[in-house]
Amino acid sequence: MNHKRLHLLMLCIITIFFCQINLHAATIVLRSGAAVKGKLIDRNDDEITLQDQETRQLRKIKTIFIKDIVLDPGEEKIGVKKKERDTARDVKPRGGDAKPSDLLTALDPTLGILPGVAVPFGDVSKAVNIGYGGTLFCDLALPVNIDILKIRPGLSAGFLYHTTKGGSSFSFSKKSAYVMMVPITAYFKFQFIAPYGLKPYIRVGGGITPVLAQGDSSFDPTVAPGIGLGYVNEKIPYLEFYIEAGVLMAFEKVRGDFITASLGLSYRFGAPPPGSAKK
Repeated sequence: MNHKRLHLLMLCIITIFFCQINLHAATIVLRSGAAVKGKLIDRNDDEITLQDQETRQLRKIKTIFIKDIVLDPGEEKIGVKKKERDTARDVKPRGGDAKPSDLLTALDPTLGILPGVAVPFGDVSKAVNIGYGGTLFCDLALPVNIDILKIRPGLSAGFLYHTTKGGSSFSFSKKSAYVMMVPITAYFKFQFIAPYGLKPYIRVGGGITPVLAQGDSSFDPTVAPGIGLGYVNEKIPYLEFYIEAGVLMAFEKVRGDFITASLGLSYRFGAPPPGSAKK
């Protein structure tokens, strides 16, 4: 009889023990699709600490590798460092619906300016000097479910002013002391989301460039690929800063090739408030 009571007591203790483990369970969904489950011990901007339910060992997971955090009801009451607004993932209580993303935040439209220079190379370098000017651009993010990559279609319009060199074979350099170029392009920007607010990107695009000179003008088909790096500081998330390099190739009677370099910034209309999640 005593043995039965002892077995029953042990069974109750084990049942309560496992219930307590499950009560404070959290599921971490990684960007790879794998899921890790355990007790949520600690959480900050850089990493999350879980305790394995079986081995009781601690496991730290960098937040950059995390897609979602799914909490059991009891886990929401744990007094750990849960700054839900300081993480780039959605925290969804199990059994509840996640709050839908605001459309403006999802599209993240931007309007920006990139002052810079255009250095001619090839044949056109014999006719014009370095050009100075800038580019106005606007783009937005396509609502695709890729966590580390944003695809941003956009439009840009630029202005470049070049002085000409005398004695070249180009007709406009003989007639005019200057050449003005207005590149108008549509583009796709493939922007990768990296730690510390960094956003390296590749831009591919094309359009048309009106070329204006004294007594001469043309409309040249244009290709304009480039690479760049964006940066967003969490204290001023509505501004994004850029450094960019590219190639501007205009095709007409005479091909004009230019290496471009720019520094600039944009205003993010869908940025979160300062101190909240970085988008």
